[in-house]
Amino acid sequence: MNRLLRLDVRILYVVLVASIMVPLYQPLGLPLRVGDPAQKAYNFVDSLPRGSIVTICVDVAPSSEAENWPQTLAVARHSMSLGHKLLLITLLPEGVMYGNRLVKEVAEPEYDYVYGRDIVLMPYRAGQETAVQAFGENLRAMYDSDYYGTPVGQLPLMEQIQSIADVDLVATFSSGDTGWWFVRQVEAKFGTPVIAGTVGPGIVGHLVFLASGQLRGMLGGMAGAAEYEYLARVPDKALAAMDAQSIGHVYFVALMIISNLAYFAAKRAAGKGTSA
Repeated sequence: MNRLLRLDVRILYVVLVASIMVPLYQPLGLPLRVGDPAQKAYNFVDSLPRGSIVTICVDVAPSSEAENWPQTLAVARHSMSLGHKLLLITLLPEGVMYGNRLVKEVAEPEYDYVYGRDIVLMPYRAGQETAVQAFGENLRAMYDSDYYGTPVGQLPLMEQIQSIADVDLVATFSSGDTGWWFVRQVEAKFGTPVIAGTVGPGIVGHLVFLASGQLRGMLGGMAGAAEYEYLARVPDKALAAMDAQSIGHVYFVALMIISNLAYFAAKRAAGKGTSA
């Protein structure tokens, strides 16, 4: 026990780093308690008929990437595994960068999606809530070409989307109020279902709309993304981060138990030696 107490603390840190790096490299899929908001989001996407049209508002920025990007990927991957068509839009200048990644790094190589037929990326549009209002009232008037400069008339998917009535679901992912805007301007006016992904501080504000039924589901922070990855069986960065966090917590608890046992055992042995 004395040798254990004198163990070089640097060894403990090396073990900690090694144990955390394993799930970050390859998610372990440890059991995860799924909350009701993420479960509702998953259930709604899963219930849509094959070939449904899902609009994803990719309002992801570098500052919110750690939480919003895994949320976006999880819902997009689940949608594509079900054969849904994706219309990607954004109200942030940075959003097109992430939309392009979704097309080039995920949709085309992983799911053999054909651009223009199965997925389309639209350019950034300014205006915030007024842009959402315009999207609901006449989405075709918002865009004359896609992000790559292809005229809308040359995109087969856009032939199926003449108005908001042709959109079966809007999924928004942002660190701000994008989810609220779509609830007010699209769900309330036209009845189009909406699910939202938000960063940790935005969870409380979105829960109001979830409780009223105006949001069909919600992903809150990294935990919400991990829960959706777990449900959709598409383990990625969020689930890996949660696995690493769980292992780190278990490691620290184990160290506290072992160190206390070693301390009291050494103290007891020292007491016996003194009495002898």
